[in-house]
Amino acid sequence: MNKLRVALPKGRLFNDALSFIKMMGIQISEPEGRKLLSKNGMYEMLVARVFDVPVYVEYGIDLGITGSDVVEERESDVFIPLSLPFGKCRLSIAVPENINVSLKEMDGWRIATKYPHITKKFFDKINVDIEIVELKGATEIAPGIGIADAIAEIVEKGTTLKENHLKEIAKISDVSALLIVNRISQKTKFDLINHLINKAKEVRNGS
Repeated sequence: MNKLRVALPKGRLFNDALSFIKMMGIQISEPEGRKLLSKNGMYEMLVARVFDVPVYVEYGIDLGITGSDVVEERESDVFIPLSLPFGKCRLSIAVPENINVSLKEMDGWRIATKYPHITKKFFDKINVDIEIVELKGATEIAPGIGIADAIAEIVEKGTTLKENHLKEIAKISDVSALLIVNRISQKTKFDLINHLINKAKEVRNGS
C-alpha cells in the first residue's frame, strides 16, 4: 500500500486546506497540541509555515496546499495541477494614505515586503529601480516608523492597511491556494496521485 505524505500550511489557509483534503478522501485529523505531524493509516500530514510548504513538497513530501504567491516567490520546482477555490486575495503595492504617487514616480523608493523576488520583478518590468527591505512580517508598520516608503503585501479586505494609514495603489497579482505535487511522487505514485488530483477537481467543481 502506497503511503502518502501531505503538507498543509499553518495560519489562515489551514482550516480550508484541511477541509478540502478531507473532501478529496484524505481522512486525517489536525495534529494534537503542539505536534506538527499526524498519521492515519496510509496518510501522514505535516503542518508547516506557508512559505515552507513548497520546499517540503519539492524535496520529498508527496502533496501540499499553499498560496500561489509563495510558490512564485520561492520559485519551487513542483507540479501544480490546479488552483483551489479558497485563499483568494491579492498582492499589492500600498503607500501612506497622505501621499499621491504613481508607480513610475517610485524610483529610488524603499519597499518593505515578504516577497522580494516578486516585487523586484514587478518594478523591473516597468523600469523603476527600487530598494527592497525584506521583512518576515508586520510590513504594514514599516512606512510609519520610517524604514520604508511603501510596502508590497497580501491584501484581502484592506482593513489592516487602513488601520496603519496606508492605501492600495496597484495590484501585482491575484493570489489563491494551489494544490502542489512532488515531481518524483507524480511518477512513482502515479495512480494514487492522479486519483487524488481528479478528486480535487471534482471537489473544486462541486461535483
